[in-house]
Amino acid sequence: MQINNFLIRYALAATCAGLMMSPVTMCATPGRGAAAKDRPSFDAGAIDVNSNESEKAAKYQWNIREKDAPLLGLNQERLKAGFDQALIYPGAEFDFPIFRSLGFDDAEGKYLLPAISKSNKNFGFIELARTNLPNTYRSIEGVELIDRDGLKIVKIADGTRYLFVQYPDGEFRCATIKEAAGNSLNLLYSANGLTLHGVSDSSGRSLTFNYGKEGIRSLTQTWMANLEGFTRTWSVGDENNEDPSLRYAHAVGLKSAKFLPANAVIRAYTTEMSACDKLLAQLFGGPGAVAGANGFEPAGLAAAYPLYRGDIIGDDGRVRRGHLSYAMHLYGSPDGRGDSALYVPAGFTSHSSEPSPTDAAVLFYYPQLGNLTDVTLAVFHVADFQITAEGDRIRIGSIGGPGGSSPLYKHSHIEFYRGNTGLPAAAARAALRIDPATVFGK
Repeated sequence: MQINNFLIRYALAATCAGLMMSPVTMCATPGRGAAAKDRPSFDAGAIDVNSNESEKAAKYQWNIREKDAPLLGLNQERLKAGFDQALIYPGAEFDFPIFRSLGFDDAEGKYLLPAISKSNKNFGFIELARTNLPNTYRSIEGVELIDRDGLKIVKIADGTRYLFVQYPDGEFRCATIKEAAGNSLNLLYSANGLTLHGVSDSSGRSLTFNYGKEGIRSLTQTWMANLEGFTRTWSVGDENNEDPSLRYAHAVGLKSAKFLPANAVIRAYTTEMSACDKLLAQLFGGPGAVAGANGFEPAGLAAAYPLYRGDIIGDDGRVRRGHLSYAMHLYGSPDGRGDSALYVPAGFTSHSSEPSPTDAAVLFYYPQLGNLTDVTLAVFHVADFQITAEGDRIRIGSIGGPGGSSPLYKHSHIEFYRGNTGLPAAAARAALRIDPATVFGK
């Protein structure tokens, strides 16, 4: 993979503690230098590429630990043009420009990690050379890269890890930033992987980039504070140059599309998945019910939860099951706050006498259910438990019994197991689960 040409042009030989420094700073127009008076201002959150020394520097602060604040702190109603060239993630040893790709120098056999110097705030590269350890590269200052073919893992001294995934154009882009303290950021890209569409953190806050003719024209954030969800959009530069069709396509994306982490096993939320979710909502819920059974939560829950909760590829290359891998959630409304009656199909030959005391689970055994035989159905978080026949369905109560991760929404969690299992131990459930789409799909 070749490094972007304009980056090659400015990567000179000057080295400072292993950080390759460019004599110019990152600017809004690729390949164009900046005079000293035009060099960008800098703070712990980002670079403002269009300011100069006489202008007050914009302050962008990542609120990683301030969970009730938006993910990115912005103190302006309108942001300066070139914002997409400026945004960086602050680190203990260097600052990482999140829109930049990991490069590789074929001639030298070294990886080049884009970085912002802590000392002089210039843009450059950290060189990572091959070590004696297999698939391992290291910089002079101790930054380490583990090469796992399509996945590159960069580790720094404070324990933070940067995961780079290869996209269709051959570039390695950062997909996840994981802090040692447990906080993490997921960088979410467009379907072809060429455009950074947004960022979400481990607490469910999101930052969405809305593009126009000349780059990012606005950004939208969602977050929770005092048990209330918020959505707000900040404009960038001059709105007169914005392409209305692009603005609309990206601005509505938060409500109408499914965010997809770069390490997701399921690569897209398809029309078939949508049809499956609608069918399951009709089978198990009332008229306004919404189901998520294909690895995704309903888009209306974006403010509280990352939308994708299916299988992912771990750092070690192994598949990790998500909360909605071979399971489903049922809600009373798209935002998760509505009420709904809770149903199961008729045809079971035995069932629980009452919900379990810990997670309000009710079990039903079916000699045949949908396309399969010998199936146990487990419904968690059942309120107002009852057994009442209503046509070809049996009402068993309402959604939203004890359990759930947030007091803001009501839901039931539903799983299918092979055999007459009763309620398996938590550790055994993954091996017994059946994909809901297999049970009721065509």
